[in-house]
Amino acid sequence: MAEIVSGSEQLSTMPLDRLDTFQQKELQVISSALDDCRRLIAAGKVQRWDVVKWGVTVNVALATAVAAIPPFRDFTFFIGLPVLAGVAVPFSLIPFLLAMLVAFTSWLLVSHYNARVTGARKTATHLVDQMKTKRNIDYDSIIGTNVGFDYSKGTDYDEEELRKFKAILFMSPVLSLLVALVRPALN
Repeated sequence: MAEIVSGSEQLSTMPLDRLDTFQQKELQVISSALDDCRRLIAAGKVQRWDVVKWGVTVNVALATAVAAIPPFRDFTFFIGLPVLAGVAVPFSLIPFLLAMLVAFTSWLLVSHYNARVTGARKTATHLVDQMKTKRNIDYDSIIGTNVGFDYSKGTDYDEEELRKFKAILFMSPVLSLLVALVRPALN
């Protein structure tokens, strides 16, 4: 059995029932905080997907509105903009610009949630280090991975997923522009 030394105890061979009450409580707090980090990471990933989903939904709705509402050719003269290639410029550009604003705002929210997930990963790494240094519990060997190394990428941890989200978000405004450009050719 390991001998308990005040400060940084080495408990590699000491069973949990031999820990004093403070040490047990501290280990419970670390374990609970690690569970919270896992929940925050999972919730953040769900929130990112929800933002992408709703951003694309709004942009598809804008494209549908462009297709459903007849073009206002006289509206272009009201604000002094010309008609280019038979397309009412304001009517085709306003929904497109709104869709770009939705995509940009959605990306800002995805980035915000990604920063929160990154913070939770940093906290999880710190907690795993605390378990190893203070309690000599090698979390990495128990689960078979190196948490510190895996999470060391920071905000780029989910790089492939974020790249796909960005592509989806910034391609969705093209729908409203495409509908506005193709519709005059059909009329």
